[in-house]
Amino acid sequence: MSRLSYSAGGYDWLDIWRRMYDEERAQAERANLPGFEPQADCWAGQANRFAAAARQAPQPDGFMRFLLPRLRPANRLLDIGAGTGRYEPLLAGVVAEVLALEPSPAMRAQLEQRLAEARVSNVRVVAERWPEADLPACDVAIAAHVLYGVREIEPFLTRMSAVAARGCYLLLAIRHPSSFISPFWERLHGQARLPLPGALPLQLRRCGRGAGRPALAPARPSPARVRPRDPRRRRRPAGSRRRRTSVAARPAGLRRRCLVGAPGF
Repeated sequence: MSRLSYSAGGYDWLDIWRRMYDEERAQAERANLPGFEPQADCWAGQANRFAAAARQAPQPDGFMRFLLPRLRPANRLLDIGAGTGRYEPLLAGVVAEVLALEPSPAMRAQLEQRLAEARVSNVRVVAERWPEADLPACDVAIAAHVLYGVREIEPFLTRMSAVAARGCYLLLAIRHPSSFISPFWERLHGQARLPLPGALPLQLRRCGRGAGRPALAPARPSPARVRPRDPRRRRRPAGSRRRRTSVAARPAGLRRRCLVGAPGF
C-alpha cells in the first residue's frame, strides 16, 4: 500500500509527522517495565483528571472566542475527540446540534455525565473512531488537541474537510500538552524525551534540530549602547511627545494576522 505525501518548501510533512510519532512511541515502549500490559482504553486512568480540569477551565477560552463568532444557530457541529466535554455545554447553546465523537469509554462516560449535569439535549454522543465513523454531513468540524496521537493525519484531515460544508478548525499547541514532564523523564531515564508532533517540534525537526530537547535559549538583552548626540538633530519642545503610528494606521502587511499557541488556547 503506497503512502501519501504532502510536500511544501521541499519537505514531506506527512513523513516527518509519521517519523516523529513512531520514534516517540518506540521510546515510550522501550521504557515500559517487563510484564507491562497496556489497558484496552488508554484514557481510563486519566479521564477523571481531564473531567476535573474541564469543569475548572473558564469558558469561553481562546479557542472558543475565535470559533463562536464563526458559528450560526442552524449549524450542525462535529467535535472530533470530544473527550470529557470541555466545550459541549457551551457549543450546545450556540448551534442546533453537536455531534460529540469520542471513542474512549472512560472519556465518554465523563462526557455523558457532564451533559446530564448541564441538561443539554442537542448533543449526540458518538462512540466511534475517526475517520472511520459513519456520520451525517455537518456544517463545521473541530478537533482540539487530538492530532498529537494520530499517526496518519492525511485521512483524518481529508475526511474532516469532506464532511464539513462551511469550515474545519484544528487546535494544536506549540508543544504537546504533556511536554511539561520531559525534564522529569530525562532525570529518570537519562535521555531527552522525544516529542510527539506539535507545531514547534515539527518546525525544529524540519530545521534539522532532531527530536531531543529543542535547541532554544531565552533571549538575552543586548548591552546598552550610548550613541553620541547628533548636533544637527532638532530637539523636541519640552513636554512634547513622540508621534506614534497606531496599529490601524499601519500598512496591512505589518499587522499581526494570526496568533499561534496563544495563552488560553
